[in-house]
Amino acid sequence: MYRKRADYISFSMTSDHQLEHQAGFMCIACFPRVQGVIDCTHVALRASHQATEQFRNCKGFLSLNVQLVCDHNCKIMHVDARYPDSAHKSFILRQSSVPHIFTGPNEHCGWLLGDKGYALTTWLMTLLRNLRTEGQVAYNENLTATRVIIEHTIGILKQRFRFLDHSGGELQYSPEHVSIVEVVCCMLHNLAIMKAQTLEDDAAVAPVQEKEEEEKEAQEEEQEVGWQPRRRRRPHPDPAKEAQHHLIAARFT
Repeated sequence: MYRKRADYISFSMTSDHQLEHQAGFMCIACFPRVQGVIDCTHVALRASHQATEQFRNCKGFLSLNVQLVCDHNCKIMHVDARYPDSAHKSFILRQSSVPHIFTGPNEHCGWLLGDKGYALTTWLMTLLRNLRTEGQVAYNENLTATRVIIEHTIGILKQRFRFLDHSGGELQYSPEHVSIVEVVCCMLHNLAIMKAQTLEDDAAVAPVQEKEEEEKEAQEEEQEVGWQPRRRRRPHPDPAKEAQHHLIAARFT
C-alpha cells in the first residue's frame, strides 16, 4: 500500500483546489487565502542504543518528529516522517517538498498557517509577537482559531490509530519502518474521510496538546530560524513582513 501513497496523499495546487481550500478555511475563522495548516507531531518508537539521544524529545521518550499539512476537512495533504525528534520543525520544513510547492514555477495563491516555531515567509503566515494594535490582535486570534484544525487532525489520526500516540506505548520497529507505518496510517485516515467514515465522537476529539514541548521547541527554534528582536532600521525591505502587514491592514484593521 505504501507504494501507492501518492494516490491518497497529495498537495494539489490547481486553480480549483486553491479556491476550494480558501473557501473552506474562510468558513473556520475568516482568515483569507489559506491553502493549508502545518505542524509536527511525535510518534514514539524504540531506537537502537547508538541513536538513542538523536530521537529523545523534551518529555524524555524517543520519537520521530513528523510533519503534517492538512486541509479544512482534516484531510492530510502532506506527510514527512523521515526525521528524529532532534530535528527542528523549521529544518524539516526546509528539507521537505513543501517550499517548492509555493516557490516553484506554477502559479499559486495564498499561504500556509504555522505557529511560532516557523519562520515567516511570503507563503507561510505565523503568529505575531509584541502585539500593538487591534488589527494585530485580530490577526493572531483568527490565525490561532484556524490553526486548530491541524491539532484536531492529529487528534483524529491518533484516535484512529492509537499506537501512534505515546499513551499506546512505543512502536517496536526501526525508525525506517515507523516512518512507513505513519505514512500508511495517513493514507488510511484520508481514505476514511473520502468514504465519510467518521469516528463516533469525531466532533469531540480534543486537539493534541504538547504545550511543554512546544514552548521549549519555540525557544530553540527562534534561534534556529534566526529570529531577532525588531530593529529600528532595516536596510532592506522584508517581503514576508510586508505581506503580513498588508494582510493585517486589508483584512483585520
